[in-house]
Amino acid sequence: MNLNHLTAAAAIAILSLAGCQKGTAAVESPASSKPGTERVAPTQSSDMLASAELFASDKGHDWSAYSALPQIKWIDPSPKEYVPGRYSQHGKILLLGFSVKEVPNGRPGPDYATTKRNEGESTLSINGSQAAIESISISKPFYSDDYIDVLKKQFGAAAEVSTIADECAPGEAEEGTGNGAFFTVSIAGRDKIYVQASQQDGGKYTAGFTVFDLTRTRPSEVMAQLKCKQHP
Repeated sequence: MNLNHLTAAAAIAILSLAGCQKGTAAVESPASSKPGTERVAPTQSSDMLASAELFASDKGHDWSAYSALPQIKWIDPSPKEYVPGRYSQHGKILLLGFSVKEVPNGRPGPDYATTKRNEGESTLSINGSQAAIESISISKPFYSDDYIDVLKKQFGAAAEVSTIADECAPGEAEEGTGNGAFFTVSIAGRDKIYVQASQQDGGKYTAGFTVFDLTRTRPSEVMAQLKCKQHP
């Protein structure tokens, strides 16, 4: 399990306690003439797009730059060291295209309950060394198999999303989850970034999670380890 998954696991506990309702509009997407590539115009600004645009820019390495993003509702006021030399900071964002559902609160035993909230309410974690941001991890409740549909609703016409690998085996500890996939995201005026989409078993008291890990370098080693079907 890589460091992004460690921080995503930490974010799961935080996400299960943070519940509020926020509306969103569904988005219809036209077919693209280029196989594996999708474009669609969102009906409202996307929190993921704002975070990805900063991540793919010259300022995207700076921890302080993310504090200025109004789209992120920060849970942590500053980065926290979770293992020696490695830092993360967690906040809440909303993914577009989801509706209100009964979501488990993640609490064990007699404290277990469900709460109504938008399925798109997600935890965002920025991760890296003390000096620089290296990756972003976004975790939403429930399994979503159509990863590219989720991504195209977030990036819309501002970016080109292409599948570079799919049919990736789930992690050994993720029993019952679906296969993963990898994508490139090309945002106008920004450097290309990569997205790993996977499902993580949240355990007895959750409904599982869909996780999107954003990196700046092509995750070739991870794709090979997961025995993905890679596309040219």
